[in-house]
Amino acid sequence: MIKHTLIIFINIIFFNCSIASQNLVDDSINAAILDTTYSNLPILHLNGTPYENGFHHGAIMKTRINKLVGLWKKDIEENYQIPANEFIKTFLDSTDYISVIEKWNPDLLDEIKGIGNGAEIDFNTIFAFQLLDEIWTNARLIRLPHHCTSVGVNNYKKDGSSNYIAQTVDITPFYHGNEILLDIKDKNSDSRMLIVTFVGFVGINGLNKNIGIIGNTVMNLKSSLNGLPVCCMVRCVLEKKSFNEVVSFIRQIKHASGANYIIGSNHDLISLECASDLVTEYWPDSTKLYTYHANNPLTNTSYHPAYLASLKNIHISVLDLRFKTMESMIQNNKSIDLMTIENILSKDPICNNNTWLSVIMEFSSNNSKLRITPGKPDSTKYVEFIIEK
Repeated sequence: MIKHTLIIFINIIFFNCSIASQNLVDDSINAAILDTTYSNLPILHLNGTPYENGFHHGAIMKTRINKLVGLWKKDIEENYQIPANEFIKTFLDSTDYISVIEKWNPDLLDEIKGIGNGAEIDFNTIFAFQLLDEIWTNARLIRLPHHCTSVGVNNYKKDGSSNYIAQTVDITPFYHGNEILLDIKDKNSDSRMLIVTFVGFVGINGLNKNIGIIGNTVMNLKSSLNGLPVCCMVRCVLEKKSFNEVVSFIRQIKHASGANYIIGSNHDLISLECASDLVTEYWPDSTKLYTYHANNPLTNTSYHPAYLASLKNIHISVLDLRFKTMESMIQNNKSIDLMTIENILSKDPICNNNTWLSVIMEFSSNNSKLRITPGKPDSTKYVEFIIEK
């Protein structure tokens, strides 16, 4: 399917504010602007302190956040047969994620507090709401449809052209329709982050002017009750300025949940499988010109105890149909460009009924581009955003 791309220059939108509607929470400092040009993808421009950014996010999207948190609590109660507030307390009492976040990114904890206060939701609830992967991994709620398929292409290494990382995000259906793009600018510097997420949540994936990150849950890898949560990992990475700095950071931290991260920049690409105590690379072949992943470990052997126990009863393949489809489509293409990636992401089963949205990030010497479909890529047009270098 050929998609007509709409181009928005983020640096122009933020200052000129030529938008369909907007909500200025604080006129004195212009700290938050809600752009509703696209009804299915609200864009929240933020340039305050971390707490202010969180508060504006919570206050502006209060109704939608409270509704989504209510659905999330209902889902917990249906799956665990326990009152949601009791589950939240028990889970948080059993973990120590807060001290880890305070060590690596205390500003992010302030942002989460701000979201809760802005939306008038208690801290424990809004904090547990951020622990999507950690609850799924450590509570072993493996039947939830959280599956993602990702790909990275290093064209710079091959012929000097743009690099790409891309992903379909499959997530539990009650999250669908709650997507939001956070455009966060540091008012004291020229740094900027575009963060793809849903309302009330600090980040699924994203990019800055130098690097981008996408991630897949890998529940069969060892997790930790005192590691850095996945959403916080994403945000910590986007605070970094260089590819090497990101790779070093991912290798040194203790991970709360098993995951695969594909990191891209205009020159570099890497795929890292992360268990709580081991990080390995995955490449389909020795060229290292491309990589792809789904939700099963391919090189990392630090397995979750629950996975090891399951192997005694049933054989579980490390491959799945989405991975095999990606593998076939990538390896059968001599040249992997934007159109190739769009086509791959729109194919069944990579695109399926649980697909929430898709993203394609492009990196060149001049800019970083984020293309996003707020919906299934086989039926939704891509919208493009640019961060100039």
